[in-house]
Formats: sequence, structure tokens, C-alpha cells
Amino acid sequence: MEASHPTAWKTNACPPPATFRACHSRRRRDRARVQSVFANPLRILALLAVASLAAGCGSQSTDVADTQPAAAETQRGADPDQAQPTEVVSQFLDRVRRGGQEASSNELLTKLAQQELTRIGRPFEFPGSPDTRFEVRQAFPVPDQDDAVWVHTFLTEPSDSGENFQYEVVWTLRKETEGWRVSGFVIDQGDGMEPLEFDFENGDEMAARLAALEQTEGPVNR
Repeated sequence: MEASHPTAWKTNACPPPATFRACHSRRRRDRARVQSVFANPLRILALLAVASLAAGCGSQSTDVADTQPAAAETQRGADPDQAQPTEVVSQFLDRVRRGGQEASSNELLTKLAQQELTRIGRPFEFPGSPDTRFEVRQAFPVPDQDDAVWVHTFLTEPSDSGENFQYEVVWTLRKETEGWRVSGFVIDQGDGMEPLEFDFENGDEMAARLAALEQTEGPVNR
């Protein structure tokens, strides 16, 4: 599937987080335009970090995730125990989008991630924009970790002015007995800034990041 073409910025496909800095250097001019609206999609991604709690508790569905159309229907019906990493991410985002007990995304997290997100207890109604889209690209092996992969995706988010902005989001998955499961994500913050990681398996760190966002943008939980 071809990459989407946002009106404000067309991204160049970048490989996993380890090479973000190289990508930054060749996209410095375009990134300067994107950084001014970074806070809005970052907030949505922070909410996504604990959206599985709401999805497992009967929250209402909001159209926020989009996967490759040619494979979306197959991936939704695929057995997650046998699914490839890209399929698991597509299923995870689709289940978050649909919500409800029958579409719980919680089971697609690692066991430790489930425990940690439950421990910090941050359920909420997912408030993502209907125009927010995820595009799932491909998986990359994590160096020196046979049981871990990165899955490269893009987030396209409209701004208040009507322009579309695109951000790279790389999901981390670990191989467990049940199959590949999501353990967190990394988002590219733009030129001169370190990629920002949300580790679902570290509840204290997640709670701290969400608290920091609340201080600047108001409560995450409604």
C-alpha cells in the first residue's frame, strides 16, 4: 500500500527507532513545520497507551485507527495466537477503535503490560478524532532480541486549520506463549528531540508520563 499524502507534509518512510536520527537530518525543514502541532497527537497517543483498559470495560467505540484496507478484514478475523506482528498491531488498533467487551484489545498486550496497566488503573472514554488514522507498514527485528520486533506505523492527524500532519509511531512487540503481543510504542518527536517511548510494561513510568501531559493539557481521564 502506498503511503498517504498529507497536505502539510509528506513523510519519507523511516526504519525502526534506532535510525530516527538519520531520518531527522534529511527531513529537518519539513519537521520544523510539524513540531508546532506535536502536542495534539502526542496526547492522543498517550491516551491510546491505556485505551485497552476502557476497551475491556465496555467503552464506546470511536473511529481512530485505520489499517491497510486490503488486509484489514482478514486480520480482524485472524487468530491472534498465529498472527504476524503487523497483523497483531492492526488487530490491536482495530479493537481499540471498535471498543466493547467483544473487541477487547487488552488480550493483545503482553502479560506484564496487562498487569501494569491494570495496576495503575487509568480507564477512560477514548476521545480520538474520527479523522485520526493509523497506517501499519512492516515489522523489523529488534537487534540482539530474538523475541522482540518493531512494527512501523504512521499516524495522520488533522490540525485545527484543516491541514494533515503525519508522525511515525513504532510499536514494540514481544513473542509470548500465546503469540506476538504489544508491549509499548515509540513516537518520533522531530528534529533535535529524542524519540519518546511509552513502555506499557512499566506502570510507574506510564503514570508519570500521563501525569506530565495532564499538567500541560488537562486531565486525560474524563
